[in-house]
Amino acid sequence: MNPDMFRFTSRPQTEKSSLVIGWTRDTGNVSGGTAEYVVDASDADSFCQIEPADFFPVGGVTVEDDIAQFPESRFFYDQTSNLVILRTDEPQSHRYDFLNGIVDFARNYGKMEALYTINGIASLIPHTADRRVLGVFNDPVIQRRVQSFVAAGMTWQGAPHTSTYLLWLAGNKRLHGAGLWIEVPFYLVDYEDFWSIKAAVSLLGAMFGQNWDLAELDRLIAEEDELLAELREDDRDIDMKIRNLELGEMPGRQEQLELTEAVRDALKQRQGQG
Repeated sequence: MNPDMFRFTSRPQTEKSSLVIGWTRDTGNVSGGTAEYVVDASDADSFCQIEPADFFPVGGVTVEDDIAQFPESRFFYDQTSNLVILRTDEPQSHRYDFLNGIVDFARNYGKMEALYTINGIASLIPHTADRRVLGVFNDPVIQRRVQSFVAAGMTWQGAPHTSTYLLWLAGNKRLHGAGLWIEVPFYLVDYEDFWSIKAAVSLLGAMFGQNWDLAELDRLIAEEDELLAELREDDRDIDMKIRNLELGEMPGRQEQLELTEAVRDALKQRQGQG
């Protein structure tokens, strides 16, 4: 493990713990939103940060509402569940060194049993449908351990996602790893899908024997459901497109685009009123 990569503020005993990784700016904000909620719900303590200089150049700084958002990679530990949560931006450079450092951190410093990545994945489902959890595993041992919690396994195709790359590196170093992918309705991928975040938080709670308070998520879900219900009531065409999804009919590309744009405009209008 490269000691210069990490800055510790404390050194909790994390033997036989599990590492959950939440990426910011994920599909439906499932990954980052889940990590943030679990950290807050478990009152986990921050104990280490990855030094950003080698992985997040100055160009990685974004501005939101006139406030600079600096990349950050911070570890939290919840002793009750023996769970370590890494809430982090995805590296913009030296990706191998960054991900390999996380694996070495888990094995050599943390002596952890397994790592889990959480991600949203776009799906042709309506927002009224249950969110399935799909799994990707790097060895049979963790597959047997986790498969009862997931709806189905999946095979990743195309260019490696940061999470699948991390699982591959972990597998090469004999660290059990599972990628948990939660469905997000395609028209909510650019926003926070609170139903999907709740599905992820509930899944982790079941896996690690925790009963975290979900009241705040339920409140946010109710607000989002109300907004989408108003959109359906005001626009019969949008209502029909969502109804067809609920009936299992697959929309064409033009219908997907129209529905996505309508939801985007409704959410922007709400934010403007807020």
